[in-house]
Amino acid sequence: MITLSHLSYASWLAELARLAKERELEWLVSVGSDIHRAAFDKGLSPDEELAARADMSEWRGCGCGGGS
Repeated sequence: MITLSHLSYASWLAELARLAKERELEWLVSVGSDIHRAAFDKGLSPDEELAARADMSEWRGCGCGGGS
């Protein structure tokens, strides 16, 4: 059975995937699972979810304090 909230999440997820492709960040999005469901349930937009994942994926050094 397909519920309205499922359709809503499916639309949200499709927009997330579209934005990721547009920004060449497809590797940050998993469309085959509910991994992004928490962001959806918190009321984040697809743009906010993608920005948060892109931010987390950036290298900021190892944390040892010896970097440049």
